[in-house]
Amino acid sequence: MKKYLNTLLFTLPLLAFSQQGILDSNFGLGEYNYVENEFKSILSAINYDNDTLYIAGYSVGKTDNSPPFPEDMFSNKDSFFFYNSASHKTLSIPVGDNGSRANSIKHYGSNVYLAGYANDKNNKNIAIVKLVAKNATLPVLGTFSRDNKVITDFTNDDAANAIDIKDNKIWIGGRAGDKSVIVRYNISDGYTDKTFNQKGFVFYTIGTKSEIKTLKILSDNKIMISGTAKNGSNTDFFIAKLNADGSYDNTFGINGIKTIDFYGQNDQLNSIKILDNGKVLLAGYCTKTATNIDAAIVRLNADGSLDTSFNGTGKVSFDAGTKEDVINYIDVKINNYNEETIYALGYKKSTSYKDVFYQQFYTDGNPNPHPYAGVIHNISFYDDYLVAGAFGILPLGNSGGEITMLGNRFCRETMGRYIQFGSTQNISVSPSTCGQANPRSVSDVKIRQDGKIYVLYQKQLKRYLNNGILDTSFGNNGTFTDIDISRFDLLPNNRIVANVTRPGTATQSYNIMLNDSGMIIYNFEFKDFQGANQMYINGMNYSAVKNKIYAYYSTPYSTQLPNPLLCRYNLDGSIDTSFANNNQYLPIIGSSSSSADVDFTKIDLTSQRIVTVDFTTDKKIIKLYDLEGIPVMNFGNNGIVEVSYTPSNGNLFKKIVLDNTNNVYLITEKTENFTQRIEIEKYNSSGVLDVTYGSNGIFSYSYGTDSNVYFFDVKVQSDDKILISGKRTKQGISDHGFVFRLNGTGSFDTTFGAQNNGFFSDMEDNNPNDFFEIVGRMGLTSDNKIIIGGFNKTRGPGSTITYNAKIKKLN
Repeated sequence: MKKYLNTLLFTLPLLAFSQQGILDSNFGLGEYNYVENEFKSILSAINYDNDTLYIAGYSVGKTDNSPPFPEDMFSNKDSFFFYNSASHKTLSIPVGDNGSRANSIKHYGSNVYLAGYANDKNNKNIAIVKLVAKNATLPVLGTFSRDNKVITDFTNDDAANAIDIKDNKIWIGGRAGDKSVIVRYNISDGYTDKTFNQKGFVFYTIGTKSEIKTLKILSDNKIMISGTAKNGSNTDFFIAKLNADGSYDNTFGINGIKTIDFYGQNDQLNSIKILDNGKVLLAGYCTKTATNIDAAIVRLNADGSLDTSFNGTGKVSFDAGTKEDVINYIDVKINNYNEETIYALGYKKSTSYKDVFYQQFYTDGNPNPHPYAGVIHNISFYDDYLVAGAFGILPLGNSGGEITMLGNRFCRETMGRYIQFGSTQNISVSPSTCGQANPRSVSDVKIRQDGKIYVLYQKQLKRYLNNGILDTSFGNNGTFTDIDISRFDLLPNNRIVANVTRPGTATQSYNIMLNDSGMIIYNFEFKDFQGANQMYINGMNYSAVKNKIYAYYSTPYSTQLPNPLLCRYNLDGSIDTSFANNNQYLPIIGSSSSSADVDFTKIDLTSQRIVTVDFTTDKKIIKLYDLEGIPVMNFGNNGIVEVSYTPSNGNLFKKIVLDNTNNVYLITEKTENFTQRIEIEKYNSSGVLDVTYGSNGIFSYSYGTDSNVYFFDVKVQSDDKILISGKRTKQGISDHGFVFRLNGTGSFDTTFGAQNNGFFSDMEDNNPNDFFEIVGRMGLTSDNKIIIGGFNKTRGPGSTITYNAKIKKLN
């Protein structure tokens, strides 16, 4: 980003740079921020049947990888998620046109039915999906609705939270706007069953606003529903018993309904358990004070009255010692001590993060003090919470346990995965260890003049405020999610040019323009370069000096054009025909692939110049152009420098870069005697090797014997100091990322780094439990701060290790 910042930075005193190289503890979440992984699977409900866990929830990411591609395959919206623990089959299936989530699941026959909501036609609607349970596939089309998906629209805010199936009828409980609703469907075709209330559904006005969270068809075909109702400004638990036709059973509660309040503030019901003796347990949370939420349990008699043998009042509020304690699931079983026991699962929240909460209670409402009767556990230092439990199955890799608990584990916003473990805290993660499956690092960082930070991660573009907090005004809650992005740059008026992958292809792409809100400007288009096709644009860079956009084209099928080439656009999307002395393009360096994509390691475009390098069998050929595409005549011989070169398997070229005074640096990884080092070769602005740099024109850095140093990124500060980032490895020492800074003479800048040795390495700077293994990308702010992004390793309790993508800020 130095092309934006040169004028400003040259006016700053050099003393400002001496403050850099130390983590900024005020940036983001503590001393670092995290980049969210868009590909995650979140558990919301389970159904344990026939020794199999059927799991429902939602996933974010591509939903299918086989043609024909779904229309919204590349939108990365939430989709219904299903997992079968016996066959280990999974499926993410989109419903509606703008995202969907499953909240409940029921196994019936050879199928499973997932119910939740779909955002469709700008409305949130009740949604049901039918799947083949064993194979996690959609049945033959036409057996359940037309596509095995049913959407029911009452208002613009409808959702299903509960499902039960009996006698080939599907019962759904949820909400329709401000009212609770039950809908009954025929299992044969997915249509609403008009024999139920002559319409197939019943609305229930309970308080001023209500929502059904649980629904159960009883043995006598009566219906038990429960949820949360709002009365005035506060919410309460409610439970209702209905006749088979959906009318209230007036023998229960008051006119069929019972509402329960704890402390006159907001209470929310999340779970219900109907006991063998007809009594009912309700669980969720109650608000005790304005700053304290407690776990809450209620026990009712079969007629809906409070069971006063339970804690003397029929109600228990349990403080797990934090500001927010919540039960998501409740059940009753005989424990290993032959005691009838209440099992409560959920989360507690003391700071910004949720921790696993598990607590056993005696049948009188008192908590069980046994050491294994309660677990309050932080697994990943971020949001971990339990959703449900199942008896009669064992956790993976565990030899025992009264209850298997399932929930969600988040690796610092990196990846949500459901977890499965026993009451003795033996943990195993399924389907993969959190954060370690196909880890990917940050791929680009750019900083706007006002300090906002753009981060490209897993082909998703995110924007952060200058304090490191996600800017939710951008895109979809801080992330542009409409389509995959491979490269991007920042334009005037806070616009963005982005190179995106064409849906259904791996290599074809095109360019779009985004506005400041992260929305595609649909009435804007870039013209095709004559003889080339925009689907082969590899990327674009904006020059603030010329107010032009430079575009890199592959031209694999052109017979008239070199492959690849560099052309220039005006900001209205037209080709600048004056570029390169009216030739309109420069031939540049391609990769070794047949499509000859641009090799961006061999080209650099700065605020003043364009430089390329190529390697023949015996020469390095460096070419320097000005921003008009004209060779710089005083560089070498008419803009070309040829240097003798001997290819070697131990030499791996990594990057060419220009500084602000047009000196050229060639960065290489070199291996000798099983040790890899970084070398930087400097040529001055006239193309002559600068023998005053390093040792005879070459700076060399290694990490000692039995070690390797890997290069990942380079940035040039406005005082021409060079920043290099990468990774160091040494036998017996954990891999760790680094940033070092060089003076113009090719020596370490000892004003940089916590140890004044020219280096930043958070592992070596006394942070061995939370450190970058790779510093992959860097960006420079207008006040000389450095934003670094990469791949981070965190050591948690015991031997727990998680890997995350992060960004951090160096002063």
